[in-house]
Amino acid sequence: MAGAVRGREMDVILHAVVPMRDGVRLATSVFLPRGECPCPVALVRTAYNRMGVAGWADGLARRGIGLVVQDTRGRYDSEGTHVPFVGEDADGWDTLDWIVAQPWSNGRVGMMGDSYLAIVQMLLAPLRHPALKVINPRFMSGDLWRQGYYCDGALSLALTWSWLCLEVGARTSKAAFTPRLDLERLLKSLPIESLDERAGVGVVPAWRQYAAHFARDAFWQGMPVRERMDSYAVPTLLTAGWYDYYPNEAFRNYEALVRGADTPELARQHRVLVGPWTHGMNASTRLGHLDFGPEALRENDSSARWLECLLKGRPVEEFQKAPIRLFVMGANRWRDEYEWPLARTLFTDLHLDSDGAANTLLGNGRLRTTPSSREAADRYLYDPENPVPTLGGNHSVGPYNPGLYDMCLPGPYDQRPNERRDDLLVYSGETLSEDLEVIGPVVLRLWAATSAPDTDFVARLCDVFPDGRSINVTEGVLRGRFRRRQWDRPEPLEPGKVVEWEIHLQPTAYLFRAGHRLRLDVTSSNFPLWDRNLNTGGNPATETRAQPADQAVWHGGRYSSRLILPVIPAGRG
Repeated sequence: MAGAVRGREMDVILHAVVPMRDGVRLATSVFLPRGECPCPVALVRTAYNRMGVAGWADGLARRGIGLVVQDTRGRYDSEGTHVPFVGEDADGWDTLDWIVAQPWSNGRVGMMGDSYLAIVQMLLAPLRHPALKVINPRFMSGDLWRQGYYCDGALSLALTWSWLCLEVGARTSKAAFTPRLDLERLLKSLPIESLDERAGVGVVPAWRQYAAHFARDAFWQGMPVRERMDSYAVPTLLTAGWYDYYPNEAFRNYEALVRGADTPELARQHRVLVGPWTHGMNASTRLGHLDFGPEALRENDSSARWLECLLKGRPVEEFQKAPIRLFVMGANRWRDEYEWPLARTLFTDLHLDSDGAANTLLGNGRLRTTPSSREAADRYLYDPENPVPTLGGNHSVGPYNPGLYDMCLPGPYDQRPNERRDDLLVYSGETLSEDLEVIGPVVLRLWAATSAPDTDFVARLCDVFPDGRSINVTEGVLRGRFRRRQWDRPEPLEPGKVVEWEIHLQPTAYLFRAGHRLRLDVTSSNFPLWDRNLNTGGNPATETRAQPADQAVWHGGRYSSRLILPVIPAGRG
């Protein structure tokens, strides 16, 4: 084949140059199954060095599918200037045009990939290129502010800073430099907007923009992703991890795809797959402090199977009969479902209660199945200079963020080191007499007051094992100025006023075993995963002053603070 090098099991075109409509040329590599061309092709467009995903070619080639891997504009060997998300739809279209013109292509193309490799698919799909037949965007948001670079108002500090300043802010990654920085001191320094310069990488315009636009204003509204899903014309497999940042987004995206589909047939073809993963599929059954068993690895080849099924014209049910496949942690098995939330869900309230001292795991905070008639408050001082450190969790910081990863280990970890802090409230349930299965969205309705014009509340659901380990299952945050959930219209809080906060934790699928207890942790920081709320009500990007805040969580009587769990009745799992 012209221009190809004969490898051991496939033919390789190491450095093809693909011209874009404006003359910029993008570096591209091609891996072709020997003896099967012309063939269907999987296209992967990456901002993280195309050689890093060349290994995907092996599994695809065994299925008779070629792989085309491309450095996106302005990254690694590609020409041009990289501006995150800008122009990826047009560059993707021009790349598809190039692929279908090649003699080794049969004109049928699918796409796959994680994170930025997913967003390029989501931006291209609405254009409806005739060659694009199927996509698999994995581990990515459909709303880049709501659940991405911000999280319900809190800046995703570790993710956003490292990604923009050390990864995509230049042609190649500077992430290997990160462990040489004093990260805790650096990320606590103010103002946030100039963290780029204090990290030694100069002014990074994208970082300054993301930090400045702390509300979901016109800047973020000009990056529509989910809003364009009614223009998709291709079957889409949405892949997510329970311990990633985006499981909630996967279900929101799925609902948008089904609702906006042109035909019932297209709606029926969309699929969701959520496993015991963080920001990518795990090569081990173990994540953090839990081992999910051999079933955890069963779907690791799902992308290749999905593309093979659809690119070769097979019915989607051959890949996965039900539209939704979930890994139920604790039970450690996969389950197929037909709707979200599950139709058999019993949304169950667990009410917060205490004798007024729920501070630390040695306090008297309780979770009750019935509300107390007695009003009480648990109080703590939140000091931004001494934030609760990130310890595990549902997020997308990973080993590709060296140094920072050590501060933000994703996944399930024993929370007792943090639960010994006086600025963290702990509410524990009774020991379970039988297994309790929780599958679906998790919400905390919290009645609380603060002395500050703005502050955060953080919620975390944990599984307390018989040996005392308190393993985080899911978590969420809400910034006070967005308490009314009007994301483009922040409002200050009235200091001292008790108001209701609706905190959305990530959805989960988790079996709490008999002999275990449920636990809810409530605090006001999770650093450096989220930026510290400085409690001043000022501009988070430019503020240089922090102040402590007196926090009060109320429950009982008029204050129905409660955790709402999606319980699946016993025997109906």
